[in-house]
Amino acid sequence: MKSAIICIGTELNLGLILNTNATYISEKLAENGIECNLIITIKDDEKDISDALNYSLSQSDLIIISGGLGPTDDDITRKAVSETLGLKLYKDDSLDETSLRFIKRVLTDELKNRLLRQSFIPEGSNPIIPNIGSASGFIISLKNKNKWIFSVPGVPKEMKDMFDNAVLPELIKLSDESSRNNFKIKRKILLTTGLSESEIEENIKDIYVEGCKLGVKIGITASPGLIKIIIVSKSPSNEINDKNTEIISGRIREKINGFIYGENEDLVAEALKKSILGYGEKITISTAESLTGGLISSMISDVSGSSEYFSGGIISYSSYSKIKLLGVKESDLEKYGAVSRQVCMQMAMSSKKIFNSDYGISVTGFAGPTVNEPGKEIGLVYSCIAKPNGDAKIYKRRFMGTRTEIKFRVCQFILNMLRTEIENNKKIRFEKQVKIGK
Repeated sequence: MKSAIICIGTELNLGLILNTNATYISEKLAENGIECNLIITIKDDEKDISDALNYSLSQSDLIIISGGLGPTDDDITRKAVSETLGLKLYKDDSLDETSLRFIKRVLTDELKNRLLRQSFIPEGSNPIIPNIGSASGFIISLKNKNKWIFSVPGVPKEMKDMFDNAVLPELIKLSDESSRNNFKIKRKILLTTGLSESEIEENIKDIYVEGCKLGVKIGITASPGLIKIIIVSKSPSNEINDKNTEIISGRIREKINGFIYGENEDLVAEALKKSILGYGEKITISTAESLTGGLISSMISDVSGSSEYFSGGIISYSSYSKIKLLGVKESDLEKYGAVSRQVCMQMAMSSKKIFNSDYGISVTGFAGPTVNEPGKEIGLVYSCIAKPNGDAKIYKRRFMGTRTEIKFRVCQFILNMLRTEIENNKKIRFEKQVKIGK
C-alpha cells in the first residue's frame, strides 16, 4: 500500500519552522515497510487542503494529515476534509473533556464554544482521543475506494504521541492485511552509530543484491548520531521471513558489527547496560566530560538500574577544572592544548582512579562555532577508554553538524565504543575459561 503525508500550516510554507512532522512520519512508515510516495506541505487554506486531499487520494491508499485541528480560526482541517468528502461535521460529546482539559477557571460562552470546536469530527469517522494536548484526531475509512484518512495534530509532541499510539498500529494492520493473500511481512531495524550513511552503504552494497534475491529490501535512514538499517522481508510465510531477515541481518553484522549497538527501539545506553550486566562479573564505569557537558552521564543515568554500575562523573569544562578536579598537568594543557590526546587520556585515567571504577571514559573537543586552539578544527574530538588493566584506548575523530548534533554524536560514539570494549573483553574472558576447562 502507498501512503501520502499532508502537512498543514502557513508557518511551514513561509519557512518559519522546519517540517519535522513529515520527517518523523515518513521515517516511521519506512521502518514498517510502508511506502510513502507523496509529501505535501500547504498553507491554512480550505481550497488548498481540498486539492491536496483529492490529489493524495488519487495517488495513495493511506493519507496522513498533520495540523489544523486546534481551536483557532485558522484550524480548518476538519471542515475542509468534511466538505471535500461530502460529509457533515458533528459534535462528539466524548471529546469535550479533552477539548476543555487545560481550562482552570470559569469560561465565557464564547471561549468555551471556541475550544469545543475540537470536539467536532466528520460523520462516519472514528475519533482519536488525545493523551496529551486538547486537539482530537479522527480516522475515516472510505471502504468503497479502499482508502483511509488519518488526521492528527500539528504540534510535534502531540502528533508523535497520537501517531505512535493510535495511527501507526492501524497503518501496520492495514498494510499487513493488504498483503495477506500473497505475502507476510517481517521487519527488523539495526541501529548503528559511528559510521556515516555513505560508509554503511559502501560496506553493505553487495548485501543489497543478496537481499533482492531473497525478497528482502534494505533501507537506510539517517539522523545525527544514529543510522537505522531497515530490513523488510516479504514472502508467503512467516518462517521464510524469519529465516531471510536473520540471513541478511547476519551478513550486515559481519560487515559492520562493531558499529551496531541494538535493534528496533534500543538506546545505546540500554545496550551498554546489557553488556555490563551480561559480563558475568560486576563492572563499574565513570566519566570525565569536557565538550559534552554532562550529556554522557545523563544518557547513562537515563536508564533504570544504572546505579548498579555507574559510579559517577565529572564535568571538567574549563582548564581550571581539569587541573583542580582531575589533576591534569598544567604543562600538558599549555603544550598540547585541552583538546589533545595527552589531556584526554589523563582525564579518563583520573576519572577511573577517583571513582575506583573498572572503566573510565573521557571526551574533549570542539563543538563549535569557534575554536580557541590554532591549527585545530570544529568537530575535532578526542575520546578515551581507561581499561581495568591500566591500558587506555584513545580515539581521534572529526564529527560534523551543529553544536548540539556534534555533542550527541560524540556521546553515541564513546558509549558504543565502551560497549564494544566490554563485549570484546567478555569474549576473551570466555575463551580463556574454555582453555582452562580443557
